[in-house]
Amino acid sequence: MTTLRLVLLLALIGGSANAEWVADPANKKQVASADAITQIKERIPRSQPFFEDAYGMAVFPSVTRLGFGFGGAAGKGYVIEGDGIIGTTRYWQFTSGIQAGVRNFSMVILFKDKEALDYYKQGKAQFLGQAGLAVANKGVAGTPAFNNGVAIFTVTRMGLMAEFTISGAKMTYRPLPGSETQTQ
Repeated sequence: MTTLRLVLLLALIGGSANAEWVADPANKKQVASADAITQIKERIPRSQPFFEDAYGMAVFPSVTRLGFGFGGAAGKGYVIEGDGIIGTTRYWQFTSGIQAGVRNFSMVILFKDKEALDYYKQGKAQFLGQAGLAVANKGVAGTPAFNNGVAIFTVTRMGLMAEFTISGAKMTYRPLPGSETQTQ
């Protein structure tokens, strides 16, 4: 009976259905991505259940936005499925509206299931509209629920920006050579 209790205890402690990705300490971009994930989890405590439920994620450790009436943003990152990086991703955004400033932020896009991740890999996902205020490294944003299988969280790294804009965002995905999960 003691062995059974020990097995059950170990299963409860380490029994997460999702494997957790670990960055290669020799790769600066992977370390920056892991730091972005840590910052979001620490600064947005309500994000924790989303990470626990996610099938995969796209991590952008650094996205830079510039806006004065019209604006744009760009960033690069990794797509993670389970405990491995399966590809790289790029983010572009064009904005129009009431906005002024510059901002650098980290962003994580969480995918609730394989279908949401596959949709992202096809380059069809787009997100529109935003409002916010970012000062220095203060500023966080996130979706209150998975919308169409996707939840997005951002934390400001630095900058000063105020905005009420309409935007169009485009993400691209490139599988890593040898990756078994490629876009259909």
